[in-house]
Amino acid sequence: MRIKLPETDLKSAQSLSSIELKDEGGRHVGQYFFAKGHGRTVFLFGKYKGTFKTHAECQAFIDGVTAVIDDDRNSRSKETKA
Repeated sequence: MRIKLPETDLKSAQSLSSIELKDEGGRHVGQYFFAKGHGRTVFLFGKYKGTFKTHAECQAFIDGVTAVIDDDRNSRSKETKA
C-alpha cells in the first residue's frame, strides 16, 4: 500500500487546513491537518495518530504504518494458505 502525502507550505496557511488521504486505489485512509504555528498531524485508519514538524517526518510515519499493515496482511495470508 502506498500513501503519498501532498506537499504543503505552512508559511502560507492562514488557518487550520486539512487534506483527505487516499491510498493508490482511491480509498479514504485518513486525514492530514496542518496550520502555521501548530505543525502537522496525520490520522490513519481511524487509530494511528502522529504530530510532526516536517513533511518528511509525516511521510516517514505514513510509510511506517503502511509497512506494518502490509506485513500483517502478508503474515495472515501465509497463515491461511498453510
